Amino acid sequence: MKVSSVIRKFTVLLALSTLALTVMNCSKDKDTPEAQIVGTWKISNLFYKEGSDPEQDLYPLLLLSSPCISNVTITFKSNGTATSSVPNDCQDDAEDFVGGVDNATYEVKGDKLILTSSGTAEEVPVSFSGKQMFWTFTETDAGVTTTVRMGFTKQ
Repeated sequence: MKVSSVIRKFTVLLALSTLALTVMNCSKDKDTPEAQIVGTWKISNLFYKEGSDPEQDLYPLLLLSSPCISNVTITFKSNGTATSSVPNDCQDDAEDFVGGVDNATYEVKGDKLILTSSGTAEEVPVSFSGKQMFWTFTETDAGVTTTVRMGFTKQ
């Protein structure tokens, strides 16, 4: 009789432990791309790769010609809206990088970021690594594939 009492207590303890672990694992929504994107981001890299050439980070060169780019931010809010903050002296330079983000809505589906601005939706492959987010653009012309990865760092 004493053994069954110990087994019953062990079973209850095991069930409670399992329930606690299940509840803790359910709260890991921060790891989903939908949750990771929420916040303010700054451009931190501009990786460029053409064909079989090695990938290069062109961001330092970009800053030489347009230093104001370092002050451009994109904010993704939890309500599905996105805005950009661009210094007045940087409007023309930043257009190529964040032009379609201001007053946009967004949605993350798997590894795709869907930005909708002025009724036009653009789908961008997106990935996350720690406090970094990468947008990837690929184009093939005359059999040569060019890949551009824009890196952003969460502020």
